[in-house]
Amino acid sequence: MGNLNTSDLPILGLLAGVLVISYVLLRSVIFPIIKRGASKTSTYIDDLFLDKKFLNRISYVFVFVLYNFLIATPQFSLDIFNTEISSRVSSSLLTLFIGLTLLEMLNVLNKVSENINSLKNKPIKGYVQIIKIALNSFIFIIIFAIITGQPVSYYISGLGALTAVLLLVFQDTILSFIASVQIGQNNIIKNGDWIEVPEYGADGDVIDIALHTVKVQNWDKTITTIPTSKIVTTSVKNWRGMSEYGGRRIKRSVSIDISSIKFMEDKDIDKLKEMPLISRYLSEKILDIEKYNASIGGEKERRRLTNLGTLRAYLLNYLKNHDGLNTETMTLLVRQLAPTAVGVPLELYTFTNTTDWVEYEGIQSDIFDHVFAVLPKFGLRAFQEGTVEAAATRGLPMNDSEL
Repeated sequence: MGNLNTSDLPILGLLAGVLVISYVLLRSVIFPIIKRGASKTSTYIDDLFLDKKFLNRISYVFVFVLYNFLIATPQFSLDIFNTEISSRVSSSLLTLFIGLTLLEMLNVLNKVSENINSLKNKPIKGYVQIIKIALNSFIFIIIFAIITGQPVSYYISGLGALTAVLLLVFQDTILSFIASVQIGQNNIIKNGDWIEVPEYGADGDVIDIALHTVKVQNWDKTITTIPTSKIVTTSVKNWRGMSEYGGRRIKRSVSIDISSIKFMEDKDIDKLKEMPLISRYLSEKILDIEKYNASIGGEKERRRLTNLGTLRAYLLNYLKNHDGLNTETMTLLVRQLAPTAVGVPLELYTFTNTTDWVEYEGIQSDIFDHVFAVLPKFGLRAFQEGTVEAAATRGLPMNDSEL
């Protein structure tokens, strides 16, 4: 090892001064000038590459490159720099900062991908992370080879014998990488999607898709972390199709008390004709029924209007005229389902013209508020167990309108 002489101190001071001044000039003069120029361009990528952390890594690389260049010149060629230890430490540090710069560049590229439409919905972050793992491994091998004085090929060739161990150690990483590729190729999920994963209790928006985990922000603002590999092996409901379709489905039924279903009398029909949404239907339906009854004579059962059928027609017109629904391009049904022990389910099947959750719940609630309120006008009751139902079966008054 070379000895440091007193006469070498001025040269060392000069070298240190040159390196410090170079670093300060880069950070305080050159980089700010480049930043101002980049801020005037319309592209986004150049601004990202002028990220503070990225520039900091480049500054260290430049300083070490300058250091290696200067110590090779006669003016700064000192015995202390020509030792094996000094050379290995210098090369190791240069390799380290080059590696850190490349890693930061990958982070920059990941940020760039978030602003490119064709890549925005791809799990680029997972690909970047797998490259970073490989890059970190190679940086470690190179630095270790420099320190030990062995060629890099010596350690790389030894990896073959460790393949089985590496597969075991990086099993989750390999599975996650394969899952990331499948997620990207099949467009299973993307950031911003509303997904449900019952196995993990996740129900909310995807906020991050990384190599090993997918983060979901639930509606109660908690965060559920799901292994990326599980996204392709477990049940995942993605509501993206609903959002892209532009409407959210309402599919809910009201159980009608069977004992309240009956044929309508003339007085009931006359009263319902006062309702604008049903008056035209009643007029047309009565004419149709009268025409049919006149054609069959007295041999067959005569047709009559039922309060449940009239209610279905009323609700159909009500939903068609509702401002919060899309009934022109989306399915609209008011249908009767099979009777059950709790009555006859009358189902409303339609779509809102918005996918906003709050607006959707408000529209759905308003519709069924109206349904429950209008039932007595048709002489119908929603099924209820207990004393209310017992009173209904005995013909007792159910509300003020029946008193």
